[in-house]
Amino acid sequence: MTQHSSHVHPDRPIRVGIIGASTTGWGRTAHLPALATIPGLEVTAVSTTRLDSAQATAEEFGIAEAYDNPDELIASDSVDLVIVAVRVQHHYELLQKILAAGKSVYSEWPSGSTLDQTRQLRDGFAAAGVYAATGLQARARPEIRYLQDLVRDGYLGRVLSSTLVGAGEPWGDVVDQNKAYLQDDALGGTMTTIPFGHTIDAVCTVLGEFESLAAMTAIQQPLVRIAGTDDTVEKTTPDQLLLAGRLVDGTMLSAHYRGGKTAGTTLRWEINGTEGTLVVTAPNGNLQLSPLTLHGATAGASELEELQVPASYIHADASLPAPAVTVAESLLVVERDLRHGTRLAPTFDDAIARKQMLQALRRAADTGTQQRLT
Repeated sequence: MTQHSSHVHPDRPIRVGIIGASTTGWGRTAHLPALATIPGLEVTAVSTTRLDSAQATAEEFGIAEAYDNPDELIASDSVDLVIVAVRVQHHYELLQKILAAGKSVYSEWPSGSTLDQTRQLRDGFAAAGVYAATGLQARARPEIRYLQDLVRDGYLGRVLSSTLVGAGEPWGDVVDQNKAYLQDDALGGTMTTIPFGHTIDAVCTVLGEFESLAAMTAIQQPLVRIAGTDDTVEKTTPDQLLLAGRLVDGTMLSAHYRGGKTAGTTLRWEINGTEGTLVVTAPNGNLQLSPLTLHGATAGASELEELQVPASYIHADASLPAPAVTVAESLLVVERDLRHGTRLAPTFDDAIARKQMLQALRRAADTGTQQRLT
């Protein structure tokens, strides 16, 4: 798949428009700080649902164009690459419009509410020859790329098993008003797709894909209170997820994600092999949002020791907040793709593969039967 060459001028920055840049939105808190550190990408336009909000963001970051609807941004001659950073239920309609305009796109995961939507989008962008990347950002983290190389180069010997435990804070019994929509399974932004989806994608990036899996899910706290009020909303999506699977190479993997705040484990991922152990910990169950700490031990060692990621793996400005660092690492790959015609950023094919795995997990939980993926 290649992008329209007219979208990238070799002698100037790639011009970026962000759909979804309100004060507390992901575009504002992660993408804009990240983009401010990448000289090859220049934000030329932002859109939100309110003009005053868009203008405030534009003024803060020195952006020329501000819109209160995405159509004008998509149509702007000052935009080469559109970033879609809005709630998942709006992805499909926006991406169809971007495709119709022939603009390159970076869409936040899951790039469509359903597997069928993502397939349609993948096929449309491919047929049109338009560049489309999906925001599976955890793959770009320096720690994950370093882990990938450690495993590949034999730090663990032969990998035997892996265990993952994580927490999804917004899926407990209290939620902020602006995250209440996450409780609705039909909208697609759930504990399974967001914190678990991003994290298991990183796990599979390092260890490989699933051959088969079994799963159980539950809604343990079906009534959720809106923080600071007595109002409640019904939770229709699982807040407990258990997975047991076998990877293609025979590695056995177990995972447990649970909703709500915890004084216990927020994220711990352990990998055991014939010659060693690797452990990843984080203060947030969204692996892509958190600073990660790595520990390891090789054969014969009695204790884990902290591992420092070599500087050669770090490309983004490390002074950025952790979420923005991850986005910056991802967007640097997108910039490289657009400049040089490579295809290194996660694609809509990658989004489809991860959705197929999550769909198999859901089938396994709903039917009580093991699912084969290969």
